[in-house]
Amino acid sequence: MKTKPLTLIIIFFVITTLMSFKYSEKFVLDYYPQSQQLIIPDHVKTIIDQKCYDCHNTHSKSKKGKMKLNFDKLNNLKIYKLVGKLDNIAETVTEGEMPPKKAIEENPSLKLTKDEISAINSWANKYIEKFTGE
Repeated sequence: MKTKPLTLIIIFFVITTLMSFKYSEKFVLDYYPQSQQLIIPDHVKTIIDQKCYDCHNTHSKSKKGKMKLNFDKLNNLKIYKLVGKLDNIAETVTEGEMPPKKAIEENPSLKLTKDEISAINSWANKYIEKFTGE
């Protein structure tokens, strides 16, 4: 039975495409060593502890909160995933999506001030730049 040239071309394309994904991830992991640690400065840690950590930690009762973001596990993430989490943190606090409106209604002191939003954004963007080189 003869193999059609189109079938060979499709198989070759699929294999090369799959291999390129594997090598791209390897490049990212080699280029950005896992040993680079995310450090949360005291002023940002205070904000996170007071306004975010109750829902975004390993022992939180909020399954959704700890699944979306778990501050206890940030340093265990691969660099490219960590960069994505940091970008999400900066975006959600800037857009006023976090803390959620329901939580703020129950506890108004959770509302982030402009200075707190700025501090979180500066910290997140500093590490995004550090890890991506941009």
